[in-house]
Amino acid sequence: MNLFEQVQNFLAGVATKGGNGATPTPPPPQPVAPFPVANDAVAYGVTIEPARVAPDALYWQAVEVHHCTPQENGGNHHIYVDMLDPAPGTQTSPFGQRVAGARARVSWEGADQTITLDKPLGEPGTSFPMWKWQVCSLLALGVPGQELPSDRVAGLHTGHPDEAPGNAMFHHSFRVVFSRVQAPKVIHADSVIYGVVHHAAGRTALLMQGSETLARQAILADEAFRFTGLIAGNYSVAVEGSTLRSEAKTVDGQNEVQFDLTLVLADSEIAGRVRGGAGRRLTLMRETTEVDAQIVAGADTYRFSGLPAGTYRVILAGTPISSAALALDGTNSLSADLGAPPLDRPLSHYVLFGAAELPATRVNLLLAQEFILTFGASFGFSPQEAAGASLVTIVGDIAAIPPQVDAELATHGALVQRIAGDAQAVADAFAARVASGRALG
Repeated sequence: MNLFEQVQNFLAGVATKGGNGATPTPPPPQPVAPFPVANDAVAYGVTIEPARVAPDALYWQAVEVHHCTPQENGGNHHIYVDMLDPAPGTQTSPFGQRVAGARARVSWEGADQTITLDKPLGEPGTSFPMWKWQVCSLLALGVPGQELPSDRVAGLHTGHPDEAPGNAMFHHSFRVVFSRVQAPKVIHADSVIYGVVHHAAGRTALLMQGSETLARQAILADEAFRFTGLIAGNYSVAVEGSTLRSEAKTVDGQNEVQFDLTLVLADSEIAGRVRGGAGRRLTLMRETTEVDAQIVAGADTYRFSGLPAGTYRVILAGTPISSAALALDGTNSLSADLGAPPLDRPLSHYVLFGAAELPATRVNLLLAQEFILTFGASFGFSPQEAAGASLVTIVGDIAAIPPQVDAELATHGALVQRIAGDAQAVADAFAARVASGRALG
C-alpha cells in the first residue's frame, strides 16, 4: 500500500468515527408517513374519522381497529388501547413502541373519561370497560403537554348478537392502536363528491365527516349536488331536516366519488274526528303493523303526521271500529272520521240474523262464516243480545228483521249496519269487508 492509499484509509476512518475518533451519534429518527389502516370492526359499525391536520404536521393515526374474536375476548366488554411511536429504533410492533404515560379520551353521550397507558409490556396499554347500551368514541391525546390532533374511532359498543362462546350480547371487546405519524408535506384538496338525491328538490344537502357538518348546499330542481375542494378522508351526505344519511365513502384528495340517494318522504298526515271518542286510544296500522298510537283529544280530534308512503288504517282500540284503507304517498293528507260506541258495552261486535227457522237465515249464516271468523264477532238471533254490543251487523231484509230494530239498537248507543239483498249481494258485501280488513262498511 503506497503512502497515498494509507492517507486515504486514515481519512476514511476519521470520517467514520468522527473527528475525535469516537463513533458519531446517528441522526434522530424521523416521524414516518401515515400507515395503511386495518379496521376489521367495520361490520360492527365502528368507523374511523380522520384527523384534520395541516401538511407535514404530527398527529395520532388510528392504524388498527380490531373486533376481538370469541377466543381473544373471553366474555369481556372492553376497549383496549395502545399508542405507539414509530420513530424510536427499538420497536415492539410494526407501528412503533409504546408511549408510556400517554393518554386517550373515551366519550359517550353526555360524558367522557381520560385513560392512561400504564400497563406493562405484553398487555394492552390500557383498557376501558363499556356498560350496556353505552356507545363510545375514542381519541388519542398523547403525553401531558404534548397533545396532538387525533383520528376519532366511533361506534364502539357491546350491543351485538351472540357469537361463539366468549362473545355474547353486551360482551364484545375492541382493540384500538394509534401511531404517531406525520401528515404528507402536500395535502391534495381536489376531490369532488357529487350526485343526486331523488325527491329532495328544494331541500339542503349536507356534507358530513363523522358528526360534523363541513358544508351545505341547496338541492335544485335537477336534484343534484356537488361538493368540491376536498382533502382525503371519509365523507357522507345527508339531507337537512330528514333522517337520510349515506354510508361514508373515502376520497384521496384527487379523485371524484358519486352518490345516488333517494329521500323517503315522510310528510303525509291523517287527521279527523272520533265522535264521542275523547280520551279513547287510537292505533295507527301500516299494513299489519302498529306504527303509532295516541289518545283522542278533548275536542274529539286526532292527527298522525310525519308519515311515509304506505297503506294505513286508524283503529279505535278495543273495538272493531276502523277507518277505510288510507293510501299515503309521503306528501298527501287524508281525513278519516270515526264514531266511538259507549264504553259500557259487554260485546264489541254482534252479527244479528233473522229467525233461525227462516231459509234465508240459513243461507246468510253460511255466507257470514268468514266474516265472523275474521273479525271475531259474536252472533245470534236476538235483538236483546245485540243491544249489548258496540257494533251490530244486521244480516237480512226488513221482512226478516224489521227496521225498528235498527232504530232501537242505535238508541242504545250501538253503531248499526245492515247487509241485505240476494245471496250474491250478501256474499259480495261480506267479501268486501274481509278484503278491506274493516268490519264496518
